[in-house]
Amino acid sequence: MTSRARPYGVPLGEVLREAFANLLARGQRSGLALLGIVVGTASIIAMLNIGHVAQLETMKQFERLGIDTIQVRSTPNGGEGGFPKATIEDLPKTVPGVVEATPYATAQISGRAGGKEASLFLIAAPPSLAPRLALTAQTGRLLTAFDDCAPVGVIGAEAAQKLARRPADMLGQQVALGSYLFTVVGVLEAIPSDGFSVARYNDAFMIPQGCARRVLPSNQANAALVRVADDADVDRIDGELKRSLTNRTTLVQTTNAKSIIVTMNRQKGLIAAVLAAIGGISLLVGGIGVMNVMLMNVLERRREIGLRAAIGATPKDIQLMFVAEAAMLAAAGGLVGAILGLLLSALAVKLFSWDFAIAYHLMPIGPLGSGVIGVLFGLYPALSASRIDPIEALRAD
Repeated sequence: MTSRARPYGVPLGEVLREAFANLLARGQRSGLALLGIVVGTASIIAMLNIGHVAQLETMKQFERLGIDTIQVRSTPNGGEGGFPKATIEDLPKTVPGVVEATPYATAQISGRAGGKEASLFLIAAPPSLAPRLALTAQTGRLLTAFDDCAPVGVIGAEAAQKLARRPADMLGQQVALGSYLFTVVGVLEAIPSDGFSVARYNDAFMIPQGCARRVLPSNQANAALVRVADDADVDRIDGELKRSLTNRTTLVQTTNAKSIIVTMNRQKGLIAAVLAAIGGISLLVGGIGVMNVMLMNVLERRREIGLRAAIGATPKDIQLMFVAEAAMLAAAGGLVGAILGLLLSALAVKLFSWDFAIAYHLMPIGPLGSGVIGVLFGLYPALSASRIDPIEALRAD
């Protein structure tokens, strides 16, 4: 059984082999056209992949707390401000959708140890706060319920670095906060900083909440970590927290991860569209370069086109030949551009000290998108070639 021939008489495999040979024969010119496609594709892939990595890095900031968390902070309004701890702890009973609420107090305070003095971010919190924040001890231990009113504390990695040569050296040392001495029972592992958390845990000194009045002006909490149910309306709960906790001496600020993520996704969509448009313009410029090369090829190969037509090649055969060359040239440029774009994005990511990742759904944009550009910009030269009069072409020198 013989293989079925294509309607125009030339097998597709033969067309592609001949297109490849013709492009190689015009190496320098093909290379210059290829360069335009490479630059355009590389710019698109690099910018979109950097945007993808940036989004992943931002999402990492919420992994520790989870997207079901609302951060609450009080601001004094004509008084000391703050919330009674009982009010925060009762939120699961008073606000539908709240699963857990942890009050804590923060302040900037001066600490002294081993002859050194440094500004520390003081956190007076219940033992449940550290596990809720996924904080772990690099050395020593975390605070427990038995430390309720004991003069002990856990210090962050950066805070420990301020007061000792090595963070681990702070274990067992005493830190003076005002006129009280607190023994360090644990040093926290460093955690990535983020713009979502109310507290700076790397620069913190955490003490039990029970006797925080020793070093804080008030025994009330000025911040809280609120966890909501997975199916809860976060915006509704956010509003209810503001209404229920605001009083004549306290203004309430809330931050929730879900609203931040929604805003981020909107911004990402807009930025991606702008970046794609910029890269698309570069790709169109590369397409124009492909069209110019193909037009030059048509002019130089008039006798070849005339000879093909004279021995039976149809206009569609000739069109297919030049469209195949343009598409192959552009697709090759797209493939090289995609690889180059990934390399450029990896370099940029390294400069930002991010973890490199590949947006695999973007990869087909390189060769496929460029191939489409090649077909579109190769149509005009192909039509021009198919309209050449074979007799006139064979008479030409």
